Amino acid sequence: MSDQPITFPGVPPGTLVVRRRFWPLATFVLLTLNVIIFLLMTLAGGSQNPQVLLDFGASYAPYLHRGEYWRLVMPMFLHIGWLHLAVNSYALYLLGPILERVYGYGRFAGFYVATGIGSSFLSMSLSHSVAAGASGAIFGIAGAMLVTGYLHRNAIPPHWGRAFGRGILPFIVVNLAFGFSVRGIDNWGHLGGLISGILLALFIAPPSQAFVPGDASERPTQAIVVLPVAVVALALAMTLGHYRTARAVTRLLEEGVRLRAAHQSDRALERFQQAARRAPGDERPHEQLGTLYLEQKQFDKAIQEYQEVARRVPDDERPHEQLGALYLQQKQFDKAIQEYQEAVRLSHGSPGAQLGLGLAYRLKGDLPQAQRIFEAVLGKNPRTAEGQRLLADLYAEQKLYPEAIQHYQQALRLEPDDAIVHNNLAWLYATSEDPKFRDAHAALEHARRAVELTHWKEAGFIDTLAEAHYASGSFQEAVRVQVKALELDPDNLEFQEHMARYRKAAGA
Repeated sequence: MSDQPITFPGVPPGTLVVRRRFWPLATFVLLTLNVIIFLLMTLAGGSQNPQVLLDFGASYAPYLHRGEYWRLVMPMFLHIGWLHLAVNSYALYLLGPILERVYGYGRFAGFYVATGIGSSFLSMSLSHSVAAGASGAIFGIAGAMLVTGYLHRNAIPPHWGRAFGRGILPFIVVNLAFGFSVRGIDNWGHLGGLISGILLALFIAPPSQAFVPGDASERPTQAIVVLPVAVVALALAMTLGHYRTARAVTRLLEEGVRLRAAHQSDRALERFQQAARRAPGDERPHEQLGTLYLEQKQFDKAIQEYQEVARRVPDDERPHEQLGALYLQQKQFDKAIQEYQEAVRLSHGSPGAQLGLGLAYRLKGDLPQAQRIFEAVLGKNPRTAEGQRLLADLYAEQKLYPEAIQHYQQALRLEPDDAIVHNNLAWLYATSEDPKFRDAHAALEHARRAVELTHWKEAGFIDTLAEAHYASGSFQEAVRVQVKALELDPDNLEFQEHMARYRKAAGA
């Protein structure tokens, strides 16, 4: 740091002012924290892994509503992939020092954390998706710069004046427009941060002593930095405790899945129950228990576990869809309709939930109501490949194989190169529980086509091809193909289970 005499416009000649080199301390700390947490996520399994994101505190409404309030803070420090981190870090590097220079590192840190919380709050209030990223807090900075440029122009250094007020509007408008035009971007989080930044700047002015030429009095206090630091420290501490428990539960669940695949159901049950005791608020052990009981055809226990999942994450539509499908299998159509209606409500009209509801009405015998629902989702004439595939998937899930095959074939007549349809039809032919509908030759034909259309880059389709070889009795070929699937997705437990089965058959 160096001091040097300079003069300012409007300051009487001969007046000595001291200019100190400015270091955007808070901005550098935030950038460093983002990188450190990103590296930790990478070591923990990857920043694009949904479970890693959730373990580190990503935004997810059902978990916030069950009391995990630290999820309001953590998403602003999490990023999904290197590109996401790089883009947000660059934006923070550009805008952060400008606002920090005006407000000081204490108020700036408070702005950043508060707008990040506002971003997470609006995101989780209006969306059930898993979300993360600093962009909400960065929009908060932009919102504060917008207001400061109009209300506190005298506090802005002359050479940065164009960045404030209407000067920041292009950044806001372009990035909002980009967010609304590209799928997968958390637009509610952006708006939440922007609104929070605007409101904070309306009520919080820059320090009165900032940028007063020749003022030799004490620099404005930055003691307010204690508040955002305390909030972030508390959130980090709670996240660490959650992470330790979540990882222990994940290990138990993975052990249980492997034991279930090895047909050691009693030991698998023990692991799942142990996981449930370890994390009483975690729904994942109950999902696994529900699946295990369903495989054992203990339907009452399966229903009980899925109901427990629904109770623990009351805003999540997935357990209601699972319950709806389970009640359909038992031909309890009224209960299935009730669960699917709840799933539709919670998902704000998810096509999958609506189609499940339509199927429940159809199987109950209420054909007009089923037709109305199908038309609402797929249109008056659901003769699109995607519409036919959705119906086929639904019928296949309920083991209504003739209807599923009919709709898959219709989808392929409309779109012969639909790789997803080829793959799903191949899986049905290879794994149908009803021997009448197993067709190893057709399974191989459709599975090969799906793999060719995706140039051997879709691990799930390669897994289906391996299953088709297994169904045809070509066990060695199934092993060879499954190696390629595992090369693309080596941590996939289901693929590992399939490989163990293929190798056992090949060895026999």
